[in-house]
Amino acid sequence: MRPFARHLDDLERREFLAGLAKLTLGVSVLPEFASAAERAGVGRLPATAKNVIFVYMAGGMPHVDTFDPKTDNKVKGQASPIKTNADGVQVSSFLPETAGQADKLAIVRSMSTKTGDHAGGRYLMHTAFKTRPGTSHPQLGSWAQHFLGRPSPRMPASVVVSGGNPGPGFFPPDHSPFPIGDPDKGIRELLPRIDRGTFDHRVGLARKFAAAFEDRFPTDEVRAYAQFYEETVKFFDDSTVDAFDISKEPGAIRARYGEGKFARGLLLARRLVENDVRYVEVQLGGWDQQHNRLDAAADRCAELDRPFAALLADLSSRGLLAETMVVLTTEFGRTPKISARGGRDHFPKAFSTVLAGGGVRGGQVIGETDALATQIKTESYGPEDLHTTIAHALGLPTDERVHGSGGRPFFVGNRGKLIDGLLGRA
Repeated sequence: MRPFARHLDDLERREFLAGLAKLTLGVSVLPEFASAAERAGVGRLPATAKNVIFVYMAGGMPHVDTFDPKTDNKVKGQASPIKTNADGVQVSSFLPETAGQADKLAIVRSMSTKTGDHAGGRYLMHTAFKTRPGTSHPQLGSWAQHFLGRPSPRMPASVVVSGGNPGPGFFPPDHSPFPIGDPDKGIRELLPRIDRGTFDHRVGLARKFAAAFEDRFPTDEVRAYAQFYEETVKFFDDSTVDAFDISKEPGAIRARYGEGKFARGLLLARRLVENDVRYVEVQLGGWDQQHNRLDAAADRCAELDRPFAALLADLSSRGLLAETMVVLTTEFGRTPKISARGGRDHFPKAFSTVLAGGGVRGGQVIGETDALATQIKTESYGPEDLHTTIAHALGLPTDERVHGSGGRPFFVGNRGKLIDGLLGRA
């Protein structure tokens, strides 16, 4: 092997090891969190949250139809404001079950950005940075892993359900969120299609090969990939597989969340934070239909309302909400004025974000738009402020420079400000 391996550069050696893993272990999709040792966090702020569930509304959720309802007929559409279980807080009539959980919510109605295209808006909301040629910025789960390490040796630090996340950016590949396409299937479809005895035998051979390879090429990248085998064994442990298996949940709990990929994704998210996954993202798409159909908001809200309310109630009943920050956001809002096509167009100037748990003061509204929902009347907040606030809650050092692509300095949250009044005791 040595004469052959000696002629491989670092990239070729890495690809060779990854290919060998696929051949020897029979794995169709390799876990991306096989890693070298994690660095310890330094300079951390006092944390109010241990976990984050990031609920992303892909396509531009209209604020008027959800968390900033209005009564003026020029903009109100098919929904009207309704009372909630929190004094003075109203939400859209499209969200009746969420209204029953409003005492847990902080609704930020003064979100704003200048990025009005979907791709740019999604990237900005996931990273706190605008797209920049030659640079890829990390998602929040990767930042947290960089500063805090992995919470569990048998679980990934972050998981993304149904896609849409930009990944680890300039951090190593092991900081990638682990992707789950179908929450009903969990990770069983990723298991090697060989019996356990054969699998264990191949792992033993792979360990010997990796040890020899690492001894010959003692680089950080090779060490990281050499550890793949150890991580793979842990990943296919029965307890790890069970953590991703929502069929283990009682029927009454599954019924509470309801049917559909989004509902099952939120149930999986709750199950994962119980099993030491720090950051879980679940996406609900389809909001981009708003520009053609006014009634599309009702359809999307019906898919959002019940599972989201169930998640909040479930976390609360298990004592998990105090340590789990739930964030519901989108890339931008939708025009309050209904277009000639009978829908709402892109509107980055004003939109809403909702947070709960993990130190969030619930039962309040932060920020205000005018009667037509077009102008923000109070201080506005951008994606960088949201990220800075979440990072603060997790205890990440927002003032610590991290050198990424080309040696440029970056900060988690991109030097944003805290959202005033969001964190702390009511």
